[in-house]
Amino acid sequence: MSLSLQALLVALFVTITFIDAHTTQTHIFRPIVVGPVVGLIMGNVQTGLTVGVTVELMFLAVIFVGTAVPPNPTISTAIATGIAILGGGGTELAVATALPISFIGQMAETFQNTVINVWFMHRVDKAVEKRNPKGIVINNTVLPMAMNALLYGVPTFLAIYFGADYVKMIIDAIPGKIITGLSVGGAMIGAVGFALLLNSIKSKKLWPFFLLGFFFASYLKINMIGIAVLAAICVAMYYYFKLADQKKEVKG
Repeated sequence: MSLSLQALLVALFVTITFIDAHTTQTHIFRPIVVGPVVGLIMGNVQTGLTVGVTVELMFLAVIFVGTAVPPNPTISTAIATGIAILGGGGTELAVATALPISFIGQMAETFQNTVINVWFMHRVDKAVEKRNPKGIVINNTVLPMAMNALLYGVPTFLAIYFGADYVKMIIDAIPGKIITGLSVGGAMIGAVGFALLLNSIKSKKLWPFFLLGFFFASYLKINMIGIAVLAAICVAMYYYFKLADQKKEVKG
């Protein structure tokens, strides 16, 4: 398969992942999926899986909170995987460039959400006033989804086709202050998301479970899989005890 065709297929897949992120949410946009698929397209699934897992761990705690757009791991993984494979399978350069590339994706996504999508929504409002169903569909789905190809698909194609030097040129062109600001802001998003998560368990009945998980993780050094199993056990116990209490109330 020629490099141009590989770059085109990767760009098409990246465009589809962003459409999924904005619509169906099947999570094919996660690095753990993007890496192996790009690796499959470019003939090196092992490297793709390695890069995908590494980038997934880097962005595991990064979430979308309100209007705050975090660094984007999807385009970062796709381009980083392509660079790694084109460079002979080494992942060091890919991992090093993953974070700067994610900031480029963050800027593109911020521009999309705050400018492009707002403009399309105004066009939808006008279509509604004119009772134009075709205009509503085009401006609410077709054109906004097509913008994903321009914002993410085209840069991915160029990055894969022209290689690491092209990506480095773009990264170097971004002022250092912007990179630093986005890095700090992106790092804070995970903390904000965790704070919102804690805010959702205000009920005093749920705090013992939280403290139990904290104890197992911090003092007994149980890994995430063990904590997940513990959580499932706690949910099952809570459910059955609650069910038993309800049965007693009905009998009583």
